Amino acid sequence: MNYYELLSIQAKSHPDKLFFVVDDTEYTYASFQKLTDAIADDMTGIHPGDDVLLLADTPALQLAAFLALQHLGARPILAHKDMGAELDVVQHENDLQGLVQAKDADGDAASPVISFTPTGLPQQRHAEPDILGVLSSGSTGTPKVMYRTYDSWAGFFPTQDEIFSVGEDTVMFLHGSLSFTGNTNSLLSVLYEGGTVVTSRHMRCHRWAKLLHQYDVNCIYLIPTKLVLLAEALHGAMTFPGVCTLFTGSQLLTPPMITDIMELLPNAQLILYYGASELNYITYAIVDSPYRPPENLGHPFPGVSISIQDGLIYVDTKYHVSGVEIPFSVHDTGSINEKGELIFGGRTGAFVNRGGVKLNLLKLETELQSLPGIREAVALRTKDKTRGEGVDVYVVKEPDIPEADVRMTIRHGFSNAEMPDKITFVDEMPLNDCGKIDRERLH
Repeated sequence: MNYYELLSIQAKSHPDKLFFVVDDTEYTYASFQKLTDAIADDMTGIHPGDDVLLLADTPALQLAAFLALQHLGARPILAHKDMGAELDVVQHENDLQGLVQAKDADGDAASPVISFTPTGLPQQRHAEPDILGVLSSGSTGTPKVMYRTYDSWAGFFPTQDEIFSVGEDTVMFLHGSLSFTGNTNSLLSVLYEGGTVVTSRHMRCHRWAKLLHQYDVNCIYLIPTKLVLLAEALHGAMTFPGVCTLFTGSQLLTPPMITDIMELLPNAQLILYYGASELNYITYAIVDSPYRPPENLGHPFPGVSISIQDGLIYVDTKYHVSGVEIPFSVHDTGSINEKGELIFGGRTGAFVNRGGVKLNLLKLETELQSLPGIREAVALRTKDKTRGEGVDVYVVKEPDIPEADVRMTIRHGFSNAEMPDKITFVDEMPLNDCGKIDRERLH
C-alpha cells in the first residue's frame, strides 16, 4: 500500500469531492488523480525501487509528483527549495538514484515541465517495505534521508486524527513546503480520512484569511511563528469562529502567543504537540490558558511511552522511521512530573557555558518572550574571547515600544550572569523553507 493507491481509493469513492485547494485552483479527488497520472506519464528513466529526490515549484506539484513517484514504485524524498548546491551532495551521500524537478510552466500546474537527472548510483536494498523518505534537518552536516513504510504514518492516523478532530468533514488549512514532515503528515492524514486541504503558494496572511473564510476551514495546522504572523497581520479585525481545532508544534507557546491565537480562533481547541521526524507525534497538551507553563508538553499519545535516562527523553513507539532502535532519543532533555506530563528541558546543544555559568538558551528565549514589549526572541550561542562562549539575542519588539525601553526591560529582567552579550532588533524573524526560524541567517 502507498499514498497513490490511497488517492485512487478516495477518487473512486467520491470523485467529485473537493480534495486540494491552492489559492484559486481547486482539485477534486478525481482531477488530482488525473494530474498525478499525467505527471507519472512524463517521468521517464525512473525504475521501481529507485530512491529519488524531488524538487517542485508549487504545493500542487510537490504533492502530485510525490504521489506519481509512488505510482511508479519509486520512493520520493521531498527536497527543501533552499538547498541549492546541496542537492547533489545529498543525492550522492545518501546513494539516491537521481533528482526529479517539477516546474510550473507559465503558472499552469496542469502543464508542468518534468525532468529527471540520474546519478547512476545502484539501488539500495531496503530491509523494510519503505515507500518514501524524509530529510533530517541537516543542522550538523548534510541532510540524511530517513525512510518510512506506509504503516509508520498511516497506522497512526486513526489515533492522531481522533485527537486532532480530523475526519471526512475536515477542511484543513496548512501552509509551507511539504518537505517539512509536519505538513506532509497532516495533509496525508486528511487524504486518509477523505477530507479537504486548503493552502496557498504565498506568504501573505490576508490571502490566508480570505481562504479560511471562503472554504469554511474548520481545522488549522500551522507552526506558532506563522500563527503569530497571521494574528499580527489582522490586528484583531477578523476572527475565525468556524475553526474548531488548531494543532501546532515545533516551538514553545508563550503567553502572548496563546492570547493572540485564542482571540483569532475563539471557538478552537488549541493543541500543542511534541514530535520528531524520526518518531511521529510523542506527547500533546490541550492549551486552555495563556499562563500555562510553556515547557509542559502534556501526556504521551495513546500507544506511546516516554522515559528519562540521564536527563534525555527516550520514546517507545512502533511508529517511526526505518532502522532506528526503540526506545529512541532525539537528544532532547526533559523530565516527567507527578501527573505523567513531559516537561521539556531543551536540546542538548542548546546550552551555553559562559564563564562557568550554564545557560539554557530555550529558557532564556521563553523568559525574553514573556517580557512586555517583546513579540519574538531568539538566543544564539557565540564565541567569547574571555569566557569561551557568549549569547546574542535577536528581538522582534512591539511596534509602539521604543528600543531603549525594551533594552531597559531586559536589563531589569535578568541577572548579570544571564544578561545577553548583544541585543539586535529585527523587524521579523527570517523563516526557512519549512517555515521555522532560520537561525543561520540571524548570525
